Amino acid sequence: MSRSWRILSSALMLLALTASAATAQEGAARRQGFWFNIGFGYGSADFNCDNCGTTDREGSVAGNIGAGGTLSPQLLLGVESNGWYKDESGVKSTFGNLAAVAYFYPSAKGNLFLKGGLGLAAYKFENGGSVDDTGLGLLAGIGFDLPIGKSLSITPTAAFNFGMMGDKSGAQGVNINWFSVGASLTVH
Repeated sequence: MSRSWRILSSALMLLALTASAATAQEGAARRQGFWFNIGFGYGSADFNCDNCGTTDREGSVAGNIGAGGTLSPQLLLGVESNGWYKDESGVKSTFGNLAAVAYFYPSAKGNLFLKGGLGLAAYKFENGGSVDDTGLGLLAGIGFDLPIGKSLSITPTAAFNFGMMGDKSGAQGVNINWFSVGASLTVH
């Protein structure tokens, strides 16, 4: 098993244990009105194209930022951007996803949520020159708000991002995906 997968698996198990242990402490965070989050973490990414073969999965920094409104204590809607970046040996790789997103809390007083979104994905490679494209982007994730104030939480999350696009002529299919784990600061 690669180092990236071990780190990702360990982080997901930690998130699941944290969510299970904190479920008994439901209701501490309140969700109403405007919400905002910003986070940082680790991501494991893969770039795949029809005519260039598959690269190995690589790990690097990942981040997210989002904002929106609260429809009910169980449903939040907004916009979220997730990204992954690596600079190695002069090659800069950037993957991103901008999506309309929904956060669903199974319990109105609970802090565990599922999120999903649909939007635009993009990639860019720079090594002297530049190659980039945009296309359809998907987002799915899970997280848990750990309240540290009346309307402030630290939010561990795990997310999967996927992008599907072709080159400018439409002749080459390109897929990108990355798993990320991290923590956000969330204001409800």
